[in-house]
Order: sequence, then structure tokens, then C-alpha cells
Amino acid sequence: MYENSGFDGFLHTAFGEHTESAGLMKNFPLPRTKVVSGYTWVQTGLTSFTGNARVQNRLDSSASLGAIIHFNRHSSIWIQESYGKVVTMPWFTTSSIGYGWSW
Repeated sequence: MYENSGFDGFLHTAFGEHTESAGLMKNFPLPRTKVVSGYTWVQTGLTSFTGNARVQNRLDSSASLGAIIHFNRHSSIWIQESYGKVVTMPWFTTSSIGYGWSW
């Protein structure tokens, strides 16, 4: 995963911030439905604060819980809530929504 939430990203900040991370995702079926499934996602990586005189790199980690709404075999929408931590900063939560297409 790559995220840019700095001054030129979706979430504007006074300084640049880029995150590169890798993780493990586990999908699971929800009872009595074939349209919606759930997933958990644990990841860790490196966050770089780029707006200062020196780049500051920090270890980050997060855990996410989400749901996927399947429209057909190829397209879906996912919704997730994440609980994360960047070393030297307080814990934070983020909510996300996205569209996925696969072949």
C-alpha cells in the first residue's frame, strides 16, 4: 500500500507525509449473505515526514476491520475502519471507502 496524505494529498497538511506498508489480509464470509463479506487487515511500514529540513522516518502499524459489498464478479465497494500508530505519535483512527475492480 502507498499513501500520500501530505500537502499534495487528499488530506492536506503543512508538511508532506508518505507511507509505504505491507500486511496480511484475511477475508471471511458473513452468515446468510453472498453479497457482503468481511475482512481484517494487519499491516506495518514506514511513514516519512518530508516537509522539514530533514526527512523524518517513523515505523507505523495498523489493524483494520472492513466489509466488501460485491456488485458482480468484477466490481465491489469496500468500507473499513483502521486503528493505527506511528512511533512518537498518538494512536489514531481512520475511516476509508473505495471501489475495487478485478479480472
